Amino acid sequence: MSDGTIGTLLIICSVFFDVLANICLKKSQGFKYKLYGFLAISLVGFAFLCLAYAISIMDLSIAYALFGACGLLLTTIIDKLFFGLRIKPLGIIGLMTMITGIVLIKMI
Repeated sequence: MSDGTIGTLLIICSVFFDVLANICLKKSQGFKYKLYGFLAISLVGFAFLCLAYAISIMDLSIAYALFGACGLLLTTIIDKLFFGLRIKPLGIIGLMTMITGIVLIKMI
């Protein structure tokens, strides 16, 4: 596998752990349920470990932009589907802008 493919897989793993951490954090209800809270902290650690490996292969600016945008996008989608988040029209425009940015970054 090429470095670009490995870097992309590491970013995907990092985003996956980050989204799971965000779900656990929401389920912890402000650490009222400590197991979810500690699981969230552990998952964030795994997310940044994957990100650290990714930036050893990819440019930091591209890796971190992909991590941040994809994580925010997927967390928003999951929050909408499973937790009833209401997204205003301006928020939808923002999400579409992020998707466009991700596509443009990957085209470089």
